[in-house]
Amino acid sequence: MRTWTIGLLVACLGLHATGPVSPAASRRPNILLITADDLGNQLSCYGETRIRTPHLDALAAQGVRFAHAYVAQSSCSSSRAALLTGRWPHQNGQYGLAHLGFQMHPGQKNLPALLKEAGYYNGIIGKLHVQPAGEYPFDWMPAKEKVAAGPTRRVRWVAAQSRQFFAEAKKSGQPFFYYVNYFDPHGPYTPDVGQVDGLPEKPLGAGDIAEPMSLDAKVPEAARRLTAIFCNMVLRVDAGVGLLLEELKTAGLAESTLIIFLGDNGAPVRHGKTTCYEPGVRVPLIVHWPDAAKTGQVRTELVSTIDIMPTVLAAAGMSVPSWMEGRSLAPLLGGASVPWREFLFTEMNFHQPNQFAPQRTVRDSRYKLLLNLAPRADQAPVELFDLQNDPEEARSLAEDRDLVPTRRRLEAALGQWREQAGDPLLDPARLERWKNVADEWKKSAPRLKGGDYPDVALVPPGGLERLK
Repeated sequence: MRTWTIGLLVACLGLHATGPVSPAASRRPNILLITADDLGNQLSCYGETRIRTPHLDALAAQGVRFAHAYVAQSSCSSSRAALLTGRWPHQNGQYGLAHLGFQMHPGQKNLPALLKEAGYYNGIIGKLHVQPAGEYPFDWMPAKEKVAAGPTRRVRWVAAQSRQFFAEAKKSGQPFFYYVNYFDPHGPYTPDVGQVDGLPEKPLGAGDIAEPMSLDAKVPEAARRLTAIFCNMVLRVDAGVGLLLEELKTAGLAESTLIIFLGDNGAPVRHGKTTCYEPGVRVPLIVHWPDAAKTGQVRTELVSTIDIMPTVLAAAGMSVPSWMEGRSLAPLLGGASVPWREFLFTEMNFHQPNQFAPQRTVRDSRYKLLLNLAPRADQAPVELFDLQNDPEEARSLAEDRDLVPTRRRLEAALGQWREQAGDPLLDPARLERWKNVADEWKKSAPRLKGGDYPDVALVPPGGLERLK
């Protein structure tokens, strides 16, 4: 490892250096955090065969690809709130979608705020999608588009705006934090988004799809058409990342920037987004950091997006607060073999206010236990999957007598996590109240009019008070 890597690991692991450290070790990197909306592992470096994603594949080959990366909750706002606070959604309060009325508990520390206090110049393009937005301090955003989502489908525009941000950041003389949020491949999957501003240059059609995804389609031809549109959107994200990184390089900032790319949750397929099954919570996570990350690694440890904030703070030379739930990925980036977490957890609370299907999960290196806290008629309260032999989670083994010790071990780990993390739904009375409130909101909640998804439920005024 180079000297910077050693210095980084010393700082992140809380060890004492035994000799002089190069000045490079004390540099604070720029931070480029990139998200793609509703992107699961549909990248060719993750095994996707319908398309090739050369720019993201190259980023992975030159950096570190995490094979088992998970979001905290498979719903956009809740996932992003966990990413930006390092705390679980049930802790930070972002139980569901921000534009429908859910919001975090006020006064919580967040990544942009802490970095700004440390002297970083903050920028954002695309949606923040977390409330209260005023607690996230950004020095720069596109003048006309603000933090709207849709315009970031125009990835050439994103690159041009980013050129301006990089110039402003250099002018400030500060290291920067730049939060880039592509709206692709989020739906709706209408023909007009199959190609935007000429990208992808050669869009796929239904006839190019041999194996359609389980998107919301009633007939096979529609499934192939929707899958082609989804794939085209992923191709556009890949092209956009390529354009963005070219702007970073042209600005002379590539060698001093920590780049993190991830999906904010999985695709809206069967057992995908809004659930804790693997297609919903498992996402791509790629990290590139010149001189600090050992290139070409594929790490198989269980990692979570709540680990990103501790990683960034440690890289910036800042202390990682004890209240944060994740841990810095720095040792893994540096190529070290270190003890890592045995269990990884995910949760689901609300998506829309009238969409309450709470789940909690724990997985180890092979098995996954899933609790349905308010099971439907066709759901079991407890499900157990052997991810090694059944990665599609097609068959629950919860009643398998041979796996009783495994089930008990995972139930104990999940119970301990829920206690330590203060899961509010451990209280049966609160769980029942949330169920009743959600049922009531299905009939009484006001509706959001207009936009891509009209007539979805909104949290009624004062409605969040009823969840306490």
